[in-house]
Amino acid sequence: MAESASKGQGTRLEQRQHVLVSVEKAVKDAQDKRDQLAAQASALGPPGERADRDFRKQTIMTIRTLLLANALRSFMAVLLGHLTTKVSLACLLSLLFERSGARVETRSPVLYWVNTAGVSVPYRRLLTEVVEGLGALDLRDRGKPICLRLKDMPP
Repeated sequence: MAESASKGQGTRLEQRQHVLVSVEKAVKDAQDKRDQLAAQASALGPPGERADRDFRKQTIMTIRTLLLANALRSFMAVLLGHLTTKVSLACLLSLLFERSGARVETRSPVLYWVNTAGVSVPYRRLLTEVVEGLGALDLRDRGKPICLRLKDMPP
């Protein structure tokens, strides 16, 4: 700017001075904003750690839940291919897993007995069909075939 003033370039000098003023104002505004943000950050204090929540554990549990849901849907789709009667997943789970039973592991098969005491005739038919469908799937546990049987057991 000094060179422009010595050469007598007044118009360009005014333009450059005007730009310089606006740039200096923008720099001052940016510094003020930075100072405000720094003051707000220091007022919050140091970052804390939540002891009641671990993000990794939460993510793992979410993924496990989704994998289990997908596995159940896939299992249900395969099982329904072997059944003639339509059955919901909730009904199937209550028929199989909310009943008492027994498990015996022998040298070759793994045997499961499901207690059918107190089951109505229609549900008994459905349970029989589900057991036959599971048998058709040729399920295995550590290489041993899984055999599912129905049995009236005393409570």
